[in-house]
Amino acid sequence: MIIGWDWRGVGDWPASLDELAAGARRVELSRAELAGADKWEPLLQGHRGEARAGFVPLAQLAQFRRGIATGANGFFLLNAQKVADLGIDPARCLPCVGRATAVRGLIWRGGGDGLLLNLSDPLMPAEAAYVAQGEAQGLPSRYILAHRQPWYGMEQRAVAPIWGAVFARGALRFIHNAAGWSSLTCFHGIYPFSDDPLLHQALVLCLNCDSVRAASRLHGRVYGGGLNKFEPNDLKGLMVPDLRLADRALLAEMAAHLALLDAAPEDEARRQRADELAEEAASRG
Repeated sequence: MIIGWDWRGVGDWPASLDELAAGARRVELSRAELAGADKWEPLLQGHRGEARAGFVPLAQLAQFRRGIATGANGFFLLNAQKVADLGIDPARCLPCVGRATAVRGLIWRGGGDGLLLNLSDPLMPAEAAYVAQGEAQGLPSRYILAHRQPWYGMEQRAVAPIWGAVFARGALRFIHNAAGWSSLTCFHGIYPFSDDPLLHQALVLCLNCDSVRAASRLHGRVYGGGLNKFEPNDLKGLMVPDLRLADRALLAEMAAHLALLDAAPEDEARRQRADELAEEAASRG
């Protein structure tokens, strides 16, 4: 038997083992449990994979991919004025979010003027001139670009209906990509198996519910200062209501409530109602 402590204190780390033992959760674990676990933090917090009725792993509802890796964000992600100054046709670009901080709330309806170059041969004269600037800067020798042919050809990603932030302090944040934009690696793309927009919005509501948000902390990697990082595979085990069993009326109500929560994400009554709707969806299972 192995004894562990899960420290949930605020501020400085405990100064001694006695202080740790007094202020932390004491957990007894077997070597077999630790050896068979992908991550130890859920076990230290007392979670041993108990399944809740009506909830399923997110991997049963969706698949996941990281955002677009450009290899040189400053070269490929431009604003509308820069594209115009270069003489490049905006149709040769994709509307794209480059920073998670650019997205407020839970629904992305577009905004700003991030344009991601999406060039392909043959290049127009203005494009060829800009590519030549990149070559003069030595960009083709960068690791990612050196393995891409041609080096200026952008990595292709289908637009993800849902985004999950890569970094978070605390719980993971999920966004409904209503504008249909691309994103760089600041977000992971979540691709539901269903193409129903109502289910997409209902799923975003569930993923931002307090109970699911609290559980998401168990799936990331914790860095200094409490910063959590989430990889695409970390999303697979998040437990969410099985929305495949929810009727259209409930999905529509959840989608409508997502808009209300987006307008006031810290409103306690709206957060409580979101939890209630998620529980109602789970009860259909």
